[in-house]
Amino acid sequence: MAQARLDDDDYIIGTDDIEVQRLGQQHAIWQETALAAWRRAGIRPGMTVMDVGAGPGYASFDLARMVGPQGRVIAIDQSAHFLAALKAGARERGLDNISCVEADLADIDWASLSCDLAWTRWCLCFVPGVDTVLAGINRALRPGGRFLAQEYVDYRSFRIEPAEPVFERFLKAVRESWVHFGGDPDIGRRLPGLAADLGWQVEDMRPVIHATRPGEWMWTWPTAWLEQSPNRLSELGFLDAGDVEPFRDFIARRTADPASLLITPMVLEFSARKPGPA
Repeated sequence: MAQARLDDDDYIIGTDDIEVQRLGQQHAIWQETALAAWRRAGIRPGMTVMDVGAGPGYASFDLARMVGPQGRVIAIDQSAHFLAALKAGARERGLDNISCVEADLADIDWASLSCDLAWTRWCLCFVPGVDTVLAGINRALRPGGRFLAQEYVDYRSFRIEPAEPVFERFLKAVRESWVHFGGDPDIGRRLPGLAADLGWQVEDMRPVIHATRPGEWMWTWPTAWLEQSPNRLSELGFLDAGDVEPFRDFIARRTADPASLLITPMVLEFSARKPGPA
């Protein structure tokens, strides 16, 4: 299959209105996990927090409330469509402490930014040159500042059981698409080493994984993406077009079977601190 190129402001998963809505559902499901991570990392009123790969801003909105009117959120994303949704959402919520940076992470003047904490979730797994991006984030972090991430550490742990061959082909296509565009579906494994290279002190690491069944809220998180991603993977040339409908049928049958089991891909919650006084 011939594999397509992405536009400069596009993502593998897409940036259309359907994806904006899906990301809202995703953040709602993972909001409690994010809030707990932010509390552990010491986010408090008055801080400046960078949301790296902010998308349409659902995490940015919560962060803006957490740092309060005297604090600031710097939302970074390459998608103009996502940032337009973010700005509209901030206005609707009466949040005026969010500023946006529209740029590819490889093109940012990191030294012009300054923050107490940099947060990212499911962003670095899509980014080429993660070491360069983290070096840039290091320049933006104030002495004693923290880096906090929730990133996949073992994507192969993603399971829907009973599985079928079409599910294995789908997972293979997902991994190949990320690698083709310079990403790493297991980027969490590299974070301790990358942090050590920057002289950061690792403060906390913990796995986040869920087991869920049809009818539970967590089940809807990956299945919302699974319903729309086969067409995208086929369009980009990673999944055979003949697998699109059989895969959707597999997901529909598993969702209709109360004995089905879904295990979410393992995420690593990773926190590290830049040397210096806080």
